[in-house]
This record gives sequence, C-alpha cells and structure tokens, in this order.
Amino acid sequence: MYSKLLSKAGAAVLAGAMAVNGVVAGISNVIAAGSTKFEFEDAVITGDVTVESDASASGGSYLKMTESGTIELTITVDTAGTYNLTIYAGGIGGDKQQNLSVNGTSTNLSIPKSNGYEAITVPGVKLNAGDNTLTISKSWGWSNFDYVEVSTFEYPEIKAYQKDLTDIKAIDEARSLFDYLNGVYGKNILSGQQEIYQYGPHGLETEFEYLKDLTGHYPAIRGFDFGNRCCELFGANDDGTVDRITSWVKDNNGIATASFHLNVPKDFESYTGGQLAFELTSYAAKDNDFSPSKAYTEGTKEYDYYRDALERLAGDFLKLQEAGIPIIWRPLHEAEGGGGETGSWFWWGKEGSAVYKELWKYTYKTLTEDFGCHNLIWEWNSYDFPTSANWYPGDEYVDIIGYDKYNCTKYLEENGWQPSIQHDDSAIASTFYSIMERYGSAKMVAMAENDCFSTVDNLVNDKAGWLYFCTWYDGGSADINFLSDPRFNTEADTIAMYQSDYCITRDELPEDLYTKYIEPVDPALTTTKATTASTPSTTTTAADFVFSVKKYPIDLPEGEKGTVTLEIEGAPTASIGGGIGFDDPEGENGWTNIEWSGNADAKGKLTVEVDLSAIPAEDTTAEVQIWWSNVWDAAAEKGIDHDCDLVDYSFSTAPETTTEPETDGPAVDASLYGDANEDGKVDLQDAVAILQYTALSAKYPLTDLGKANADVFENGTSGINGKDALVIMMVDAKSIKQEELPVKAKDIENVK
Repeated sequence: MYSKLLSKAGAAVLAGAMAVNGVVAGISNVIAAGSTKFEFEDAVITGDVTVESDASASGGSYLKMTESGTIELTITVDTAGTYNLTIYAGGIGGDKQQNLSVNGTSTNLSIPKSNGYEAITVPGVKLNAGDNTLTISKSWGWSNFDYVEVSTFEYPEIKAYQKDLTDIKAIDEARSLFDYLNGVYGKNILSGQQEIYQYGPHGLETEFEYLKDLTGHYPAIRGFDFGNRCCELFGANDDGTVDRITSWVKDNNGIATASFHLNVPKDFESYTGGQLAFELTSYAAKDNDFSPSKAYTEGTKEYDYYRDALERLAGDFLKLQEAGIPIIWRPLHEAEGGGGETGSWFWWGKEGSAVYKELWKYTYKTLTEDFGCHNLIWEWNSYDFPTSANWYPGDEYVDIIGYDKYNCTKYLEENGWQPSIQHDDSAIASTFYSIMERYGSAKMVAMAENDCFSTVDNLVNDKAGWLYFCTWYDGGSADINFLSDPRFNTEADTIAMYQSDYCITRDELPEDLYTKYIEPVDPALTTTKATTASTPSTTTTAADFVFSVKKYPIDLPEGEKGTVTLEIEGAPTASIGGGIGFDDPEGENGWTNIEWSGNADAKGKLTVEVDLSAIPAEDTTAEVQIWWSNVWDAAAEKGIDHDCDLVDYSFSTAPETTTEPETDGPAVDASLYGDANEDGKVDLQDAVAILQYTALSAKYPLTDLGKANADVFENGTSGINGKDALVIMMVDAKSIKQEELPVKAKDIENVK
C-alpha cells in the first residue's frame, strides 16, 4: 500500500494563499514604497564586461557586456520572501536574451532594444534574508545594465477568464474535461508523462511502469504525438496511437494530450511525393526549404502537402470523436524558439510571427470547420520573451497556454543538449506569473513539457499554479533520461510528487470526468452551445465585476440582409451589449462588428433590432456576440453574477434606414477622462460608479460632467456602458495610460 505524503490541507493552504482579496493589479505594477536599488557597477564582473560612464545612468555608470562574461551582483534584503526584481537594461542593436539566476535558480532575461535602459520586471523571485546572489551570464551578449530595483511582490489571483472552449461545436466530453481543468487550476497540479515514439530505444510503457512501480500511481495525463502517424513521408503507418489514446481515456479514465512533430522533406523543392528515408526529412527550421507561408496558400506544393497531413490527422481525430474522446491538442509548438522573429527551431516558425499566426489559424479552421474535428482543446506554446505575445494567434483560437520548461538542461556547442551541472528544481514561479499576466489571465497556464517537474514544496511555497506538468520521455534528445535521471528528478522527489495530495494522478480523476455536462443545449438555437470568451474580469474593492461574452454563429438570408431582431434573456435591468460580426477584408484583422446595446426589462428580457445592410449580399454566415457584466445589488452593495443568452432571432425582408446612434453623453466637455465620480482622480471607484449608473441610473446618477468624463470607450458613439468601466480598470492596472483616454476598440484589443 502506498500512502500520500502530504495531507489535503496542503492543497487547501495553497489555494487559499493564491486567492488575493481586493484589487488584482498587473504584476509589473505592484511596486512597494521605498523600493531598494542596487547598482550594477558594484557587481563582480568577468569576461567582456566593462564599466562605462553615462551621465543619464543611475550613479553615472553602467555595465556593458559584449562577446562574453558574467555579472554577479549581491542583493541584500532584511526579510526572506517573494519579491519583484526590476532590471534596467538595454539591448545593443536589437532585442537580446541573457541567462539570469538568483541563488542558483535560473531563468531567461529578455532585454528589449534600447539606447538607454528599459525596466524589465522579473516577478515572484524568492530572496533569502541577508545576501542573495544575482548572476547574469552571456547568452546573446551585447547588452547594457544600469541597476536593479527590488520591491514587494503581491500574488495575484490565479484564475482563467475563459470558462468554455473556443470551438462552439465542441463535443460534450471536451466541455466536461475543460470544466474539470478550470476547477483544478490554481488548486492542484495534474501529473503528466510523454510517451516515447513507437520505434524508440525502449518500450512504450517504460516510463509509465517506472512511475507505477516507484510511486504506486500512473500520471493523470499521457502525452502522444501524431507526427509519424499523419505524414506521407513514412506512409502514414498506423503505430497504434489512436488505440493507445482510446485505451488511456476510455478504459482507464485518463487524459490525453498530443503534439505534432510533422516532418517535411529536406529538399522540398525536388520532392515529387511518396515515402522518403527518415534521414532525408526534418522538422528543424534550418534543415529544409519548406515554406510555412505557402502551407496555407492554395495552389502551392506546400499547401497540398500540409493539407494532406491535416486530412490524415482529421481521420484519426474523427475516430476518437466518435468514441467521445477529447484531446488537449498542442500543434505547431515552441514556434518562437530562442526568441524574437528569427529564433524558431522548427519549420513552422522560421518565417516569423505573422506567418506563424496565419498558419495556426488555418490549422484551427481546417480541422474544426472543414473536417469537423470538435474534440480538440487547443493548447498554444508561449515563451517569456518581450516578443512572445507577437506569436499569439488570439483568444478565439486558443484554449490553454503552455510553457515548455527545460531549465535543468543546457545547450553546449560541442555536445548539444546536456543536463545542467547544477540541479534546478525551481517551480519557476516568476515565469508562471509573467505568462499569466502577459495574456491577461485569459487562459489557464500549463507546463506542457518539462525536464524537472519541480518539487511539491517549491510549487506550494512559491505558489506556482501550473495546471499540469508533462515530463518528456527517457532516451530522447542526446539520449537524456528526463524522467529517471536524478539530475532532473530524484526518486525521492518523484515519490513525494506522485504521492502528495497536491498532485493529481490518474486514479484520482473523477468518475464523471467526461460526463459532467454543465449547460444543456438550447434547441431553439442553431448552435450547439454558446461560448464564454476571454473578456477579463476585475476584482474591485467594492465588488466583483465579471465581464462575459457569448458567441453564436447564425445563418444569414441570401441577398440583401435587412435587419435582424435578437431576443435576449439576462438579469432584470442588466446592461447588455454586443455585436454581429462578419468577415470583412476591409475591416480590422479582416473582421467587422456591428455593435448594439440595451437594458433588459424587469423580467430580464431585451429585444434589439440591428441593421445588417453593411454585410455583403454574398455572405451566408455571421456571429452574434453578447457582452454583459454582473448587475449591481444596491442592498448588498455588490455585483451579482448572472448568465445571458440569445433565445431567438428573426430577419426582416428588407433593410431599414438607420439613424446615428444616440449617446447619453452630455453636451459638455470632459474635465478629466475616466473621472466619473468627479473626485479628481481616475481609479476603480470610477469603474464602480459607471457600472452602478448603467445598471440603475435613477438611483446611481452621474452628473453631466461625470458622464462626459466616463465616456472613454469609442467616445461619442456608443454611450456609457460596461466597456467604459473596463477601460478604467485597465488604467488602474496600468495596462493603458490615463492620458491615452478616450480609446478606440482597436487601441486596446491587443493590450494584455
């Protein structure tokens, strides 16, 4: 018999520690008064690092690193704890990456191009009482370093605002799994293990039997790969992947994730089809002439090749879908590679972020819309570079964000990838919180691949809320044993992890993992289920204001569109807005939204009529979006969350003439944009005032000047609504600046 090493209280303590009452502010903006500064010129330096003079630098001097070298700076704090480190540095001639470690715990330091010194915040860094050693060693070199500021770090709440899948036709089993993942996130970590490929140096079950024999448990998640299975080059041999996934999920109630190492011919220009020897193929960026931009461009040879691979892949997914098996699907992974536009290791990222995003969207749409694969939970890989968000395909194409953790592994020019000399079982909490903030807490963040999975103590103490880990297999790159080599994971750490109550193993997954369906399908709608999108919610000192979105695809009448009447049900007096979106080559990002808004009546019903004359006659589909926040309960002085649904819609036979939208903004000039309550400052209380006003204007009125100040989103066109409150919350969180108000939708759509 195996016993758990940690009590259930461990998980409860972590969950409680991760929940923060009050304002959830951007991590990089939580700066304590009286923060402490440490000058880099006081560091111990080696190699090509020199002290240079600069009147604009703090203290008049800075360090310049060129071809090599290290910088070792002592940082002293009175109290042990978790801190922000804000490093002021600049890349010479371009963005640069360097190696950073604090007391032996390593991460990457991403430095933007600058003629001066930019603030680079590394959040959630553990410091000991007394002296601590910060070490920067050359990776790319050519950087300037001015000083380090140490300030208090406040843990934000760990949550993901997306509560449903981006694919509105997702099967019930996928929704049920995604709901479970949301319930686990920030409270526990799911264990995971990648299987080795079919013809690897040892049997497929080696890692799993090792874990079972050592700990008494199998991992909750098993990692698979479809690269060999769906590749024309190798004859698309059936290596049993579908059968193994079926057994893992259906027979054993496990969770499946899968990547897609798709090989292409190294000499694609000369390739005429058919099978090739493995050594004549590659998925590495530098080993082939395959163009990712052509892979989604009809009429090219690359398009035919990639489309064929997706069609083969879809055949397997549809078999699994028929059996009710969802997959956490992680294609086109690690696209950014070493950082920036040219650091990709794989062919799918070698032409930069813009091409990559189009390839991702094409892959998403082809599998879901063309081939009908609705059992996929789409996971996208991010890094933690300043440029990482440039590679993000967008909230509507991503369900989970993954990070591949290999901080125990180093690349040596002479020996390739090798285990580090120093074991590092850090939970890399700073990376977790940085990625969570970078994407606005829209998605759950997972450790999609790892060498060391950290330790229970580090995960709990550092409050690193990774959704899951998935250790890479033994005997892979450079014959490294990622699971069983003690330089990565000792037997004691592995036993402690798998036997702890903080870590969920396969036998601890709920019996209703794939059968707990939350919301029934409304037969009155043409869609299977509405999707709650990733519109951020923000906690305020007065109440929790939750902003939500649902999306419904609708079929349009042929020819001229006329108008559509939408019947919506929400909470009584709720302020509700939305849009009808359609493909538009002239619109922002190829898309246009026709916006509408209104207030529900005392029974929670709202009927709105929207002119569709802007939609081209040849369009046959559109998307109805509903946006709403919770309603203000004056008696309880708090926001009450509610749901909102489209219950019916109908079209007119001809378009109607429209008038300019009315606004409730007064004919007075704003004195301070954002200052709705006229107290001379812009803060969360202004957002509260706006939401109270939009919910119950008679009881919570704004003056004419207050309304003029409050109209900060699409000023003068859309009236005062919940979006104005959301913009002010973004100002308070320092995502945007007050002096930038008022803003247009396009100005904030990419703000994280």
